[in-house]
Order: sequence, then structure tokens, then C-alpha cells
Amino acid sequence: MKQSVTSKIVNYTIACLSAVFFIFPLYWTLVTSFKTYKEAFQQPPTFLVWPNFNNYIAFFRQSDILLFLKNSVVVTLVSVIISMVVGVIASYALTRSRLPGKEGFGLFLLASRFIPPISTLIPIYLIFRKVGLYDTRLGLILLNCAMNIPYVVWMMRGFIQEVPIEIEESAWVDGCGKLRAMTSIVLPMCRSGMAATAVLIMVFTWNEYLYAMMMTSVNAKTLPLSMMNYMGEMGIEWNMMATAGIVILLPTIIFSIFTHRNLGSGLSFGAVKG
Repeated sequence: MKQSVTSKIVNYTIACLSAVFFIFPLYWTLVTSFKTYKEAFQQPPTFLVWPNFNNYIAFFRQSDILLFLKNSVVVTLVSVIISMVVGVIASYALTRSRLPGKEGFGLFLLASRFIPPISTLIPIYLIFRKVGLYDTRLGLILLNCAMNIPYVVWMMRGFIQEVPIEIEESAWVDGCGKLRAMTSIVLPMCRSGMAATAVLIMVFTWNEYLYAMMMTSVNAKTLPLSMMNYMGEMGIEWNMMATAGIVILLPTIIFSIFTHRNLGSGLSFGAVKG
């Protein structure tokens, strides 16, 4: 009994320390966003401040911030929809097919996700310049889809495998086509996995910085690039950088809140097999 109580105390202590370790940077960013430029450099730093929204007002008063926000919303929304539709269908075909070499193809898709983006930057830049996709939302959407679809295929493959093939076979016997069986039977049973996958690729797309920085100049810049406005020769405006960081973070938090019921079960779906 004593050992059980002691182990619980140790576990809760470790959990609390881990939570503080991961939450403190977010808290410090939030506190800094309420400070003035002078207060951000104050030594010793203050950990508690009265909320002051002047930085947020100044952030949204920028002439180009609404364009950045619009570009981010359009690019993220379209990229997530296309990636999920194409990725789920491809994952279903890869999982249920009996084609030889499908395991190798699946590994190839997964390996393509780990190619360093910087290694493909120059050829993609030259191609986009040639075909007129530079500084366009369509170009960013295509890039994000290319990065996200392999991830969706690999993630959804595990969830689809957990759906017994016998359920589909019963539907086939009753006259249900493969496409209808997928949309009416398999996908509803995988909705938690789809929600988890959608959240992850939404975060990847919304926070994507490298391609957005190098493949845009004026018209297609996204919200993460707004942080560059506060990095100049005279120094870095840490209070405004923190403000931009909180604004960029908010949509992902809100999206996760709406999908949190499916997110946890989706990430653990299939972890334990009977």
C-alpha cells in the first residue's frame, strides 16, 4: 500500500514538472506579449503583468496583416482538404489492395516525408519561377499537399488496418460497392484517426515557414512571415514577436479544442491489439 501511494506521488510529481516544463515557454510568450518594448528587456524580468492589448492592436493595424491572415487561412484550409481527400483514398487503396510491393511503396512515401525541405528549395524555386507559381497561393498549396499527403497515407493506413475486412466483405455481399463501403463503413469507423491526422497536418501547414518565406515576395505571404517585420538592424522587438507568436498559435489551439474528443482517441487508436 505504501509503495502504491509513493509511486502515485512520484508519478504526479513527474507529470506536474513535465507540464510546467512544456507550458512555461507558452506562458512566457503570453506575458511578453503584454509588455512594452522597454519592459521586455527589463532585468530582472517580471513574470506577472497586467494584460495590456496595445501590442495586439498595433499588430492588427499593420497594412498587410489581413492579407497575411487571409493567405494563411486559404492555403491551410485548401491544403488540409486536398491532403485528407487524396491521402485517405490512397491509403485505403494501399491498405486493401493485394498488389505486390505495396509495403515498399508505403515505406517510400514515408521516406519522402523526411527529405529535408532545404535540399529541394533551389529546384522548386526555379520550377515555380518558370511555370508562374512563384508568389501564388496555388504554389504554396501544391507544396503543402506534396509534403502532407505521404504523411496522411501513412497515418491513415494504421487506422484503416484496424477495421476488419470482414465488415466490408459483408457489405459487398449485400450489393454495396467498394467506394460506398469505404465512405459509409470504413471512414466513419476511422473518424477519430481522421480528426487526429487533420489536426496534425493543419498545424504543419499553418506553421510552415521555409517555403512560405522563399516562394513568396508580396502577394502570397502567410501569417508566420509577419514575425520578420520585427527583426531589424536596430534589434528585435521581442514584445511584438511574442504578440505575433500568440496570434499565430491561437487558430491551432481553437481547432484542437473543437476536435479534442477525437484527437486523443485517434492518436491512441490501434495502439493496443487484442
